[in-house]
Amino acid sequence: VDEKLGRLSHAGISIALDVFGTGFSTLASLKDSRIRKVKIDQGFIRGLAKSREDRLLVKTVIDLGRTLGIEVMAEGVETEADRQTLHKLGCKTAQGFLFSKAVPLSQALGLAVKERQEL
Repeated sequence: VDEKLGRLSHAGISIALDVFGTGFSTLASLKDSRIRKVKIDQGFIRGLAKSREDRLLVKTVIDLGRTLGIEVMAEGVETEADRQTLHKLGCKTAQGFLFSKAVPLSQALGLAVKERQEL
């Protein structure tokens, strides 16, 4: 796996850590210089409005990403309030039902060309 990731990275393909904060996506993974993007798990995003701890954790990941030069994306953004909170915390990119429901690849490509939404 490590060799294949190295070849992909060398070919200019960006590598992202998905569902960061759960499972095998740990802080130690961020030391890998090939990681260019971290996607914060939606479980942390859902708790932003009610949980001070979730806000602190999300802010810490955003700040750590900025320090390490890693793009941070929030997954599972469903409300305008969450989008605004993420923006205030410094998160520049997000995905979720607030922006679009899941669509087939052909439709997704059309959406990507039509409009790029940023926080």
